[in-house]
Amino acid sequence: MPDASLRPQMRYVDAIPFEKKNQTFFYIRDPMEVAAKPLVITPFELYILTLLDGQHTIQDIQKAFTQRFSEYKITEDQIAQIITVLDDHFFLNTPKFQAQFETLQSEFHHSPVRKAWHAGAAYPAEPDTLKLQLEAFYKDPQGAGMPNFGANGKAVTNGRQLQAIMAPHIDLRVGGPCYTHAYRPLIEEALPADVYVILGVAHYGGGGFFTATSKDFETPLGVVKTDRRFIDAWQRNAGQDFTRGEWAHRTEHSIEFQLPFLQQGLNHDYTIVPVLCGSLEPFVYNGDRIENVPEIRTAIDALKRTIREDSRRVQIVLSVDLAHMGPKFNDPEPITPQKAQSIRTADERMFEVIAGFDKSAFYDLMKNDLMPRNVDAVSAVYTLLSILPDGEAKAVGYGQNLQPDTNSIVTYGSMTFYGKGF
Repeated sequence: MPDASLRPQMRYVDAIPFEKKNQTFFYIRDPMEVAAKPLVITPFELYILTLLDGQHTIQDIQKAFTQRFSEYKITEDQIAQIITVLDDHFFLNTPKFQAQFETLQSEFHHSPVRKAWHAGAAYPAEPDTLKLQLEAFYKDPQGAGMPNFGANGKAVTNGRQLQAIMAPHIDLRVGGPCYTHAYRPLIEEALPADVYVILGVAHYGGGGFFTATSKDFETPLGVVKTDRRFIDAWQRNAGQDFTRGEWAHRTEHSIEFQLPFLQQGLNHDYTIVPVLCGSLEPFVYNGDRIENVPEIRTAIDALKRTIREDSRRVQIVLSVDLAHMGPKFNDPEPITPQKAQSIRTADERMFEVIAGFDKSAFYDLMKNDLMPRNVDAVSAVYTLLSILPDGEAKAVGYGQNLQPDTNSIVTYGSMTFYGKGF
C-alpha cells in the first residue's frame, strides 16, 4: 500500500466519456503511450483522479470524496489500491514512470528507424493483407477507383502541375476510401517527385512549430527513407533545430498513415521529409498575425527557400483532419444529424477559402470558425498557402465519422492543389 502521507500526481491523460448499458464510463489513455494499456474507469474513480495533483494525501482524497458523495463510502485502502494500479500502468508521475520514460526515450533516440507503431491495430501488419486493404479502399463505393499505377504524370490543361495533396489522417478503418481521392491524382497526374514533404499534426506537442525527425520510417511494406540532406539544409536556412523534439514522432499517426499509400502507389525512388506542425491557436487568440511571429515566419520562409534551392522535384502531402466536435473533444453539445449537416456546410466553406489561396482570408476563418471547431488542419494548410501562393485547388473527397457512444464527430477530407511551382 502506498504511504498515506504521499501526495500522488497524475500525469496528463486523455479521458474520453462513453456510454455502456445506460451507464457512463471513462476511457483514459496516455497520449505519449508510455502507459501502453488504457484503463476504463467510473465517474467516481475519475473524481479521485482529479485530486491526484501532487497536493492531496490519501487522507485528503478520502475526506474530499466523502464530502462530495456522502451516500457512498470509500476507504483509504481502496484509494491506495487505485493509486497502485495507476502507478503500475505508468499513469502517475513517480520514479517508476520516470525510469520507464527514460528507457523508452533512449531506445527511440538510438534507433535509426521509427517503427510502424500502429500496424496491427489501425491497419494490417501483414504486407499482403495491407495491400489488399489498400486496393479495397480504392474499389470501395466511396473510393476513387483503382488508379493507373504506371502513369508518369501529365500537365493539366492550364499548364499547372499537381504540387500538393491534402489527405486525412483518421484511422484507415474509418476513412480509408477518402484517402484514395487524394492519392489517385498523385499517382496518375503528378510528375514523379524525388522528395515528399509530409506536413502532419503534432497532436501531443513537439519541439516548436515544426518538429521533424531524421529517422527512416518502417511500415509492413518496407522502410521509407527520410531525406536528411533536405532537413539539414532547411535547418541551416532557418537557423533552427527542427529535430529537437523528435520524440513526438514515436507514436504519432499522422505521418505513418500516409506511407502505405505512397509505398503502394509509387514505383520510383523517393524520400520523405516527415514534419509535425504545432498549434497556431495561442498566436491567433493573442491577436498576432502569424507572419509577424519570428520563429514561425522564419521556419516557413526557410522551408520555401529550401524547396526552391533543391535541384530535385518536391511535392507536399498535408496529413490532416478537420472538425473535432462533441463531448469527446470538450465540446458539451452532442452531435445531432442537424449539427452534423451544419458542420459539413462549414467544412465546405473552408474548402472554398483554401481554394482561393487567400492566406489573409484563411487566417480570419481560423479565428472565427476553424479553431472553435477544433479543425486540426490549420497549421499545415497555412504553411502550404505560404509556400504555394497561387494556383488552383479543389476538394475531391469528404467524410464524417459519427461516434454514437460519445455523441461526437470527426470530419475529414481530401484536396488537390495545382500550381506552377513553389
